[in-house]
Parts: sequence; structure tokens; C-alpha cells
Amino acid sequence: MNSNSELGGNHNHSDGTETDFKERLPNVYSAVAPHIRSICTTKSLRRRIHVLEWLPKYPLNYLLSDIIAGITVTLTAIPQSIAYGILANLQPQDGIYSNLIGCFMYFLFGSVKDVTVAPTSIMAIMVQGIVAKLGYGAALLTLLAGGVTFLFGLFHLGFLVRFISMPVITGFITAACLTIGTSQLRSLLGISSPGKSSDFIDAWENVVLNIGQTRLWDALLGFSSIAFLVILRLTKDCGKGHWKTFFKYLALLRNAMIVIIGACLAYGFSRSGTQPFVLTGHVESGLPPFRVPPFSITNNGTYYSFSDMISVMGTSIITIPLVSTLEIISIGKAFSKDKMIDATQEMFALGMCNLAVAFFSPLPVAGSFTRTAINNSSGVKTSLGCAVTAALLMLSLAVLADAFYYIPKTTLASVVISAMIFMVDYRGMAEIWRVKKIDMVPFIATVIAGVFLGLDLGILIGIAINSCVLLYLVSAPEIDIAFSLVEDIRVLLIRPAIDLTFSSAEYLRDRVLQAVVKTYENEVDLVVLDGSRVNFVDTTVVKNVASLENDLSSRQVGLILWRWNKSTAGGMVRLRDGFRTLLSNAESFVEAVQQWKASSDGYLKETSD
Repeated sequence: MNSNSELGGNHNHSDGTETDFKERLPNVYSAVAPHIRSICTTKSLRRRIHVLEWLPKYPLNYLLSDIIAGITVTLTAIPQSIAYGILANLQPQDGIYSNLIGCFMYFLFGSVKDVTVAPTSIMAIMVQGIVAKLGYGAALLTLLAGGVTFLFGLFHLGFLVRFISMPVITGFITAACLTIGTSQLRSLLGISSPGKSSDFIDAWENVVLNIGQTRLWDALLGFSSIAFLVILRLTKDCGKGHWKTFFKYLALLRNAMIVIIGACLAYGFSRSGTQPFVLTGHVESGLPPFRVPPFSITNNGTYYSFSDMISVMGTSIITIPLVSTLEIISIGKAFSKDKMIDATQEMFALGMCNLAVAFFSPLPVAGSFTRTAINNSSGVKTSLGCAVTAALLMLSLAVLADAFYYIPKTTLASVVISAMIFMVDYRGMAEIWRVKKIDMVPFIATVIAGVFLGLDLGILIGIAINSCVLLYLVSAPEIDIAFSLVEDIRVLLIRPAIDLTFSSAEYLRDRVLQAVVKTYENEVDLVVLDGSRVNFVDTTVVKNVASLENDLSSRQVGLILWRWNKSTAGGMVRLRDGFRTLLSNAESFVEAVQQWKASSDGYLKETSD
């Protein structure tokens, strides 16, 4: 079979017509218009407001399973929501407000039946410093984070999550667990001093300096609660048959049980006229009040304009959407089994959740792994389980608000700390060490930065380090170099393994010249640059190939650009039309060399600047 082009002539198609190397700009309208039209269709509306897809076809035999799952999740959600509200420096009811609104909005827009959207420890710790400065003004952060997440979904930017690697995720979770667990030591021991902040160093400093304030009864209840929770978690798979089911549900209800026990103890002591525990205190009853997030605020005598508030929020406006998106997609994938996850819909749903939450509470929501696991194990069938949880949370605010007063803070601290113990991915750390030890660098960097500089900076630093590794791999791609003799022509075959960009341009040129000059000591007649695995080149690459051709020409060495596709070859020709004479689509390497040899006197080149 003949090649599509002959060296030294025009680059032609097999039909004899000259190849057009003009670059055509993409038709933006034709690319965007169908997408815009699809957004505005009834089908798209049903897909985005996901409840319209499944609720009309809802089987009634699912109802009991969804109600049971919703009740079970609520028993865990109440103590955790109160704990995370306090952790975020907010009122206890703010955590419940976030959970209530988040669950209801996910019922409307969510696409994964198992996922429960709620305040999480990571979200609480990421906003607590901002709440300390802005107070309720932190609701603006929740609004902006929801808007950013919504835009992620609208513009299909789920690919951004791909830049957060597994070592960075593991490092972030580890740093979050260390920071969150440490921040709860004060409440666990009953220390009244609030300390400078809940950061890792400040929290430990506060505990060490005020260890004399430790309240014996709080410490005893707190540590015994942790032991109780850990034992129940470790025994969740014990027994067989009915006993296995018993231990399973005992473990699922452990948070609710320990909170009820603690509240009953506190209430009993209160009735006897003493109170050895520090209590949660008043929890406002009734429906969550609707409040528009402020765009300026005065908190603790300090006025913050909109720009001041944005400055206080800093990178959290981006990191909270990234982290919450990562959480909900990874949790969705973990519990959806073999079903495909619509990442766009999940980002859209999470964005809508936080946009709504911002009008009721400053605490943003994300996918909760613990409550999603409970939802799944309770046999939930549809997202109606979230609606049941929202309804029960609303009922608890109306009926049980007075009972929340007696929940000891040390009990809530034990719930958070025991959750952190099992949230650390110990297996993931071991896998990183076994698979690729270099991945320990971004992992350790993320942990250290997250603990000492803050979780938002920690994940950004981890991503930056991972990106540097990625850039290094792109800038120094694998290049196969082989020397062969074809009909007395000494040929060097160069085959880049991936696409070529500006960062790898000089590397390619240096590797070729090094091979020609040093490795084979100028005993090369021809360099064949195989572009079969290259689908992209930019201006810097083309310029360096042109310089390479000049360098080889000065050493009386020929150059062939073999098997470059139309897109990449077009960049060469548009820079210098003389590149047409170097292009070859010969069927085989030997044939390409033979064509070069058959050209005028072996190799005659025109040079031009």
C-alpha cells in the first residue's frame, strides 16, 4: 500500500487533493446552543428537580422502609447536628436547622437514594473561625459556597475533583480528624476557658494551661461515653442470626443512646438539686426563622463591609465547595454500588441545598458518610427517607427542644471524638506507603499544613504539591529512543509517549540532541520523530522542533516527522511551510527511511528563519 505523501512534495490525501492545514476555530454557538436548549427543556427540568422523576412512580411498598430509615437517621442526626453546631461556634439549634433544610432540599434534587446531606464535622471546623469573627454573617459564606457549587454543576465542572488525589484526600481527612478531635478536648474535660481558637495548637495550649479547671464528673462521663461508643462500634458485626441484627442496630443507635443516657443523668441530678455537668443549655424551639444572609454586619463591636467579609472568608469560598463536592460524590459512589453517579446532578443538588440553608443557618451542609451509612443499612429505598428525617427534625424542634437543654456537652464531645477515631483512613495510609512512597509527600504535606495552617490551606497546599508532580511528569514525558541501521542509513527513532506542551518542548529537543551528540557520538544520519502517540502540540513545541531541525542540519543529520496527524502536522506547517517536506505518513519505519534516502542526494534541506 502506498503512503499518503512523498517526502519532498506536498502533503496529500489518498485522493490526490492537497491537505488543508488551516486551523479552524471552533463554532462556539454550535457547541453551546444545544447545551443551552437542553437546559430549558421539560425533560431537563425533571432531571434536575429529581423528585419529579421518581415520585410519580413511587411504589407504596417502599414507604415503610423509607420511614424506618428516616427515623433511624434522625436518632443519630439530632445529637450530631447539635454537636456540630456548637463545634462551629454557633447555637445548638443552628446545626439542626442546617440538617433539616439540607435534607429537605436533597429530597427534592438529590439523585442517590442513600445519601444524606447534613452538617459535618469537616464543614463545622472549616467555618468556625469565620463564625468567630462574623457571627451570623457567616451565612453569606454558605450562600456563596452554595452558588459556587451550583455553578460547578451548571457548567459540568466535576472534572475539577480529579485534581484532588487520594493521598491529598486521606491527608485532609486525617488533618480534619486531628483538628476536630483536639477542639473537643475542652468540652470533654469540662474546661470553661474558651481559649484563643479551636485550632490544633491553640486547643492543646488551652487544655494544658487550664488543666486545673478539669471537672471530674464531666471527664468521667466523657471518657466512659467514648469507651461505650467505641465498644459498640467494634461489636457491630458480632454474633449470628438475630444476635447479629441486634448488635448491628445497637451500633447504629449508639449516638442516640449515649446522648439519652447523658441527658437522663443530667436531668436526674438536676431534680436532686445538683448539676455536676456542663450542659448544652437552651435550644430555641419552633421552625427555623427565615433570614436573608447579611452583606455587611457588625459583630462584637466591629463593622464588616461586604469586602471585609469576603476578606475574612478568603479561600474558604472555593475550598468549601471543593471539599463538599468531593464528599458528596465520593459518598455517592461508595453507596451506589454498580450504578452510575450523575456528578453534575449531585453538584447541582448540593448547591441548591446550601443556597437554601444560607437563609436559615450559617452552617453549610455536605454529604454525611455516617448518616448515609445508617440510611443504607436501614434499607432506604428512595430519597423520601430524607424527607422523613427533615419532618422528624422539625417535630423534635417543636416537642423536644426543652429536653435538649439537659444534654451534657461532654457527651456531645464524646460523640464527635469517637466519630473521628473511625474516620481516619488507616488502611488508606498503609496503601499509599505500599503502592507509591512518593505519594507520602503530598499526604504528609496536607496533614501538616491542615493541622498547623488550617484545613482550607492544607488541601490547597496538597493539591499544589500534587500539581507540581503532575507538571513534572508532563514536562519530562517518557521518550523512547532506539538506534537502527536501515540500508546503511544510521537512524535514530524518537517516539514521545504522550502529547507535547510548552513545558516539555525543550526537554524533547535536549533529549534528541543529547542522543545524537553524546550517546551515539554524531554517528547518526537521520532522526525519525514518530508522532503516532502525540495528539496535541502548542506553539512552543513547534518552535523547538524548528530549532531542532536547524541544530540537526548543522550536524548534517536529516529529520523526518513520521506519522503526525493532521492537527499536529498543521501546527508545524503553519509556522513554516517548509515542514511539508519533512512530513511522512509512510506505512512502516523502513519505508519512511527509504523515501528519505530516495530524495535528492540523500537529504537536502532548505533553511529559513
